[in-house]
Amino acid sequence: MTGAANPWQPVVAALANSRMMTVYAARVLGVEQPATEKELRRLVQVGLLAAGTFDPVPGALADILAANTEPTPEGVDKFFDGGRRTHLPMNPALRNEVLGHLADRLIPADTVLSERDVNLLLGTVTADIPTLRRALVDHGMVQRHADGSAYSRR
Repeated sequence: MTGAANPWQPVVAALANSRMMTVYAARVLGVEQPATEKELRRLVQVGLLAAGTFDPVPGALADILAANTEPTPEGVDKFFDGGRRTHLPMNPALRNEVLGHLADRLIPADTVLSERDVNLLLGTVTADIPTLRRALVDHGMVQRHADGSAYSRR
């Protein structure tokens, strides 16, 4: 198989040619079908046929699909897409974990920040800045000064 960024692309390109698809299908089905050396080499190149024998490679298509599957996010990563928060979980323990992650990631320790600075930091992960800021305060991840002028991480 080629070292393409998307391993499926050379396979689809090869099989988009009806002649190549016929040659490959015949090999998979064990049906006699004349094929040129060039056609067979191309199917070897994209990983569908084995070199030398030109037999179908078992699991080739499954391997190509698996190589193009994005891993399922786990832990707090389930609540982010491209570094942006998608939502807060309903489960209180998970919610605290996500909020703790955000506080650690965004609010520097031992630093007092103005509301404007906190808003700028929160804006890097959400469009709903007031809700996230309130959640961080309500869940004890960030402390809001009594006059509302500054915030710090607990």
